[in-house]
Formats: sequence, structure tokens, C-alpha cells
Amino acid sequence: MSENRLKYDVVVVGLGPAGSSLVYFLRNTGLRVAGIDLVDWNGIWGKPCGDAIGEHHFDETGLPKPSGPSLKNRVEGIDIYSPSEEIRLRVKGLGYIIDRNEYGKMLLKEAEKAGVDLYLKTQVKAPILEDGKLVGVKAKNSNGELIFEAKIVVDATGTGAVLRRRLPKTWPVNEPLKPTDANIAYRKILDLEDTIEDYQYIRIYVNQRIAPGGYWWFFPEGPSSVNVGLGVQGGRGYPSPKEIYEKELAHRPELRNIKRVKADAGAMVPTRRPANTLVWDNFLGIGDNGYTVNPVHGGGMGYAMSAAFYASKAIVEAFEKGDFSRYGPLWKTNLDYMKGIGAKQAALDIFRIYLQSLTDEEIEWALKNGVVKADDAYTISADGELKANLGVVDKARILISMLKRPVMLLQLRTVGNYMKDIKNLYKEYPENPDDLNKWVGKVEDLYSRFKSELGIEW
Repeated sequence: MSENRLKYDVVVVGLGPAGSSLVYFLRNTGLRVAGIDLVDWNGIWGKPCGDAIGEHHFDETGLPKPSGPSLKNRVEGIDIYSPSEEIRLRVKGLGYIIDRNEYGKMLLKEAEKAGVDLYLKTQVKAPILEDGKLVGVKAKNSNGELIFEAKIVVDATGTGAVLRRRLPKTWPVNEPLKPTDANIAYRKILDLEDTIEDYQYIRIYVNQRIAPGGYWWFFPEGPSSVNVGLGVQGGRGYPSPKEIYEKELAHRPELRNIKRVKADAGAMVPTRRPANTLVWDNFLGIGDNGYTVNPVHGGGMGYAMSAAFYASKAIVEAFEKGDFSRYGPLWKTNLDYMKGIGAKQAALDIFRIYLQSLTDEEIEWALKNGVVKADDAYTISADGELKANLGVVDKARILISMLKRPVMLLQLRTVGNYMKDIKNLYKEYPENPDDLNKWVGKVEDLYSRFKSELGIEW
């Protein structure tokens, strides 16, 4: 079989939300860029999820907003339901339900028009290391064996981590994902006979019986089409989400009149703080690969776009200075991401761990007694802070209610303090890679103290 050697400045492996956003950002930089993916055009952005994304992610990164074939529904907010479904929090906020394949293809075709070379239906087999240095990747497609040489290699292959897990164990980017820091998700996309009430609002249902350690969702794609699914925490021995779907969700009233099932699939979703570093010598790992996701709801598209945005700026500067090591401009990807989005993500991770320790009874009580309100839910999601929650407990009515559950009052205060502490620690992310291990030690110590104080064993 023939072997082809191809030279590029940047090789991006995986063309999901992170990888396709990155090649789009790099399209007019003058760099020689290759994008590689195992799928064909119909499989682009094929990972199953809720397909919902907030409008602010496009405003923050400058990526084009969904329109035409890539736009399925304009979202005006989220309805969050208590376990009994008697309590509903309506959180206002603009967003979209997108056609992932159409949006991903749009980004890639724009990148291709500007000179980015795309290699679809191409399997990346391994990184190439010479004298301990990452210099490219080995791949294979119908044309034979391919050798991609590059100054910078980007792994955007999601939790599969095609490259990252094959890098030397001594490289801190080779950081495994703990099963309990992930959700296993399953969803169906359905056309319904009936019109969906308030279809501009997506619905999230918090219910530990139906979705232990996660939630189940009902995301309208329009007046009579819906994306329905659930995620359950990994590593806890729970039934498969597909099994739970068929038992608990398939027979619900709003899903009785199904015209057709358009798609069904499952996937693993990381739900944790970002990887300790997204960068090493000649290497970046972004998107699900770098655990750049919202730990509470598992949404990763927006965070992946942001990580790609910061990575693109660092890559351009690295070529301007001719330094592709961790000590050069690539490290700015970490600094830009960790001190902003990463800090919020870590705070949400603390909150996620606490939520997963609560029972349905405790969640129901907190929502029923106004301990958490719509504005509070928004503040937690947008800022990664529990300030609003702790503020309302100072009101006389809430305080009287909380006296019935003094332990929960103390827990909420503890959680809020740790969320603040982890955000501050992330804002002190090391400027020098040599200080990374010391900083990681502080993070791990904070998590250990938090779990010990709350009595969380996993």
C-alpha cells in the first residue's frame, strides 16, 4: 500500500464543534491547515445531543449565527421542572436548536473555500513522535497510508481522545476521564402528530429516579418535532439510558402520538471541570477532548467554540514567533480559557457534584420553598456563583423554611464558598507551565476538602 507524506502548519483531528470552529477561525490566516475526520459530509457533527446552544456563544466568538437549513428553532428560555413536575422555573435566555450537520458543514465549507484542506473518511491511527517531540499523525483512507507532518497538532476527537490517550503518560495533557465525571446520554428525535405547547421553551426535568445523576430533556425543534433524551451519571452502576428511556419516557402523554422517529443514538458526555491543561509542546486538546463542557447540563458546543477561538489566536501568535512549545504563545490558550470560562466551569463542577448527592425529596423541597428561583438558576449557569441562592435564604420567609432543614442551609453555604474558592484558584492559573503541578495539587486538595466536608465519597 502506498504512503503519502503531507506537510502542513496545523493539523486538526476531529471536525466536530471544536475542530470545525478552529479550522474556520484559521481559514484566512495564511497558515496551511488540514482538517481530518473519520466520517463523510453526512456524518459531520454526528454526536447525539440536545442540539441546543445559547445565542451568547456566537456573540462571544464571532461565529455566524444559525440560519436557513442550520436553524431548527429559536429558543426564548428554559423551563426547569422539579422531580414531581409541580414546580417549574422559567429561565429567560435566547438560543437556538440547530441542525448540527448543516451548521458544521457550513463552517467547513467556508474554511475549505479559503484554502483549508479537508480529509473526510480518513482514520487517524496514532500520533508521530520523534525524539519525544510530536511532529504529526499517521492516518489511512482509500488512497492508502498518510503521514501528516505539522508544527501543531490539535486533538478534537471528543472523549475518544484518539491522539491524547496515545501521548506519553508523563505529558499532563494525557489526563483520563473518570467514569463518575461523565454522563451516558441517549436521545430520540421525533416528529409528533400534535403541536407542542410553548415550543420556544426547552424543558429540563430534574429527577433522580428517571435520570440518576443527570436530567432528562424535552427540546422542541419546532411546533411538532422534538429532541427527547436523558443522561445518567457514569461509574455508578445505573441502568443504561436507553433502557430507562423505553421504561420511563416512551409512554409519557406528550410522546404518545408519534408520527415517526427521525433519529436515535447515544454518547458519552464529560461533565467536569476542564482538563488541567489544554496545551503541551506542539499539541492542543479542545472540546470534549479537553473537557471543555458545562458540568451541570453537559452542553459542550458553546464551550468548544470558545476553546477553539482562544486556540486560534494562540496558534497564529505561535507562528508569528516561531515557538510551538508549551512555553510559548500556545500556553495563552490555557490562560484565556481557564481564567474566564474555565473558572466558571470549575465552579459549576462543584455545584454539579453537590446536586448529584441530593435526593429528589431534597431538590423538590428546595424548589418548593423558593430556595432556588429562576433568577438564581440563571446566575449559577451564567456566572458559576451561588450568590443569589445565599441571598434569598436571608429573607425572613426563606429563613423560617430553612430552619426545618438546618443541614441543607449549612450545605448551601459550604457549596457557595467552595464555588467562590475554586473560581479564585482558576483565576490564578499558572503563567508558567513549570508551575502547573503545584497548581493542580491545590485544585485537588480543594476538591478533596469539599467532598470530605459534604460527606461525598465518590
